[in-house]
Amino acid sequence: MKGLIIVGSARVNSHTKALAQYLKGQLEEKDVETEIFDLADQPIHTLDVSGASNPPDEYKRNVEALQKKAREADFIILGTPNYHGSYSGILKNALDHLTMDDFKMKPVGLMGNSGGIVSAEPLSHLRLIVRTLLGIAVPTQIATHDSDFGKLDDGTFYLQDEEFQLRSRLFVEQIVSFAESRPYEHLK
Repeated sequence: MKGLIIVGSARVNSHTKALAQYLKGQLEEKDVETEIFDLADQPIHTLDVSGASNPPDEYKRNVEALQKKAREADFIILGTPNYHGSYSGILKNALDHLTMDDFKMKPVGLMGNSGGIVSAEPLSHLRLIVRTLLGIAVPTQIATHDSDFGKLDDGTFYLQDEEFQLRSRLFVEQIVSFAESRPYEHLK
């Protein structure tokens, strides 16, 4: 089984990426091959269906890699910071480069982090997008706050809050269970 976590933060080494890395560890304990596609580390160009722009080759390769990984994934996890009460623009752009075929009847997990007021609103917005893309958003979602993380000497964040560690285990159980059972595979 393969999983893809798309990190939609523009900040390198963000809280959202730290949460993604924590979930990747939880998934790998269940022998689930999981890859993180961090849009801060692997930027992509703005969707341009007119072809007027000329994005750098690196950005084009990153889009191709994202599309390939999404198509091969048995489930996808979308991670975003809370940007003005919603999900990030770079995550929206990444989703614009994907299609219904990448999400159709696949389980999708939602996770986000807030630096200011804690809010699950970005995840509610993403839940609508996932439904439109014919994905199946799992019931458990994770909405953390900066204060739920510790910081190592090198500046790397890690999830330290025990409540969210427990919630992440439930989240992982749900997405793996759903991906293994494939209840809607016949509808693809």
